[in-house]
Amino acid sequence: QKAAAPPPPPPAADPQPKVAVIQGRFCLAYTSFCTVCAERCPVPGALKLANGVPMVVAETCTGCGVCHDVCPAPRNAVLVLPRQRVPR
Repeated sequence: QKAAAPPPPPPAADPQPKVAVIQGRFCLAYTSFCTVCAERCPVPGALKLANGVPMVVAETCTGCGVCHDVCPAPRNAVLVLPRQRVPR
């Protein structure tokens, strides 16, 4: 009798760290009033408002995707992209 193959390992946490990016051309805050992403962001200081427009603080953003999920713009203004590896 052949031994059963071991189960596959559980999926690892997302191996590629991510960061949110706001596309101004789709963001409602550029033409009217909207602060939903900044209000709902669970990471303190990751999204700030500058003159009513949300800005991602890349050093603080964890790339969790909440801002993308809650963006009310007809064409979602928030992308969550892989962080670029920057040599030090």
